Amino acid sequence: MIFKSLLPMAIAAATFATLTTLTTFTHAVKQAAGKKPGLPAQGKVFDHILIIFLENTNYPLAVSDPYLQTLSQQAIALTNYHALTHPSQPNYIASIAGDYYGLNNDLDTTIPANYTTVVDLLEPKGLTWRAYQEDMPSSISKNATRCKNIVSSSQLAIDLAASTPTPGTTGEGLPNYMFYSPNAINNGHNTTVRDASLFLSSFLPPILASPSFASSKTLIVITFDETDDYLIQDNLVYTLLLASNDAVIPASLRNTVDTTFYTHYSLLSTVEDNWDLGTLGRNDANKRLANVFGLVANRTGYQNVQVAAADIPAFNETVPGFLTGVPHHHNSHSPSDPPSSYANTLFPTISMTCLMFLIPSMMTILG
Repeated sequence: MIFKSLLPMAIAAATFATLTTLTTFTHAVKQAAGKKPGLPAQGKVFDHILIIFLENTNYPLAVSDPYLQTLSQQAIALTNYHALTHPSQPNYIASIAGDYYGLNNDLDTTIPANYTTVVDLLEPKGLTWRAYQEDMPSSISKNATRCKNIVSSSQLAIDLAASTPTPGTTGEGLPNYMFYSPNAINNGHNTTVRDASLFLSSFLPPILASPSFASSKTLIVITFDETDDYLIQDNLVYTLLLASNDAVIPASLRNTVDTTFYTHYSLLSTVEDNWDLGTLGRNDANKRLANVFGLVANRTGYQNVQVAAADIPAFNETVPGFLTGVPHHHNSHSPSDPPSSYANTLFPTISMTCLMFLIPSMMTILG
């Protein structure tokens, strides 16, 4: 990672903010408006998902951390889960867009507005979303409709405490899709995995003890954006699945391991399969790179692909794309839309979705 102090939150916030923006789609608005207030949008396995990205930690350090070991006793450990490249920003982008377009730096980057993300799949189904940014001083300013969902991390406590489960508005319950970005100290980027686990040890217990969380069907994914050592070819990162109750992760699956091959693209494919969203038609639809978490696939009938260790790509390299070597890419549009294949084929063009919201609190840790 390039900027020791600032980079993490700015990447997450910028990832959602940059990829979100500019266009309102009437059909999506009508679909969302058709959802009855107060009723959670039910998924096949979970109704809500909270994704927490930590940073820059090699697998052996994470797996030996005492608190993460304690958490694993309540969780499913994904022992064959891989980041996709280096440095951090392209991994954040890939996790919600299904591609990182050859990006190989953490510099200020604007992705064309006609490139879709997971939000463009969620909204037409009436599913709500939020990106919680630790230490973010104010809201993102560009798009009032979507960027209002990029909020300070303090909003999560308000959403958890809300008594009326109407997702997507202030104080009215948990959104369906949540992405949480700790600051650069708490995510381990400027510190160590021990600091990241200390953060989790204070952050998670109130959530797990919250009555609104316990009564919901919520899946929590804790993962790392990349390894710290760029020479590690498979970019294996520590990943846990936790849940609010046995309806999501049965007691029989807690303190177990899943050895299926997964990548950050699996975050997308799992969400898509859980809510029948279709795909973005990029690597989220790549049967080899985007296996659905077994917790979901085993209940939905999704057929995962077995990938031998010898066939795992070199994830410490960059797959070239239009952003390779481009430090600044402002207000541009690609000459053609990237693949964007929806199961229901609703949209000819859809805006990119505040993709930069994923940057983990880089703007707040200045000292």
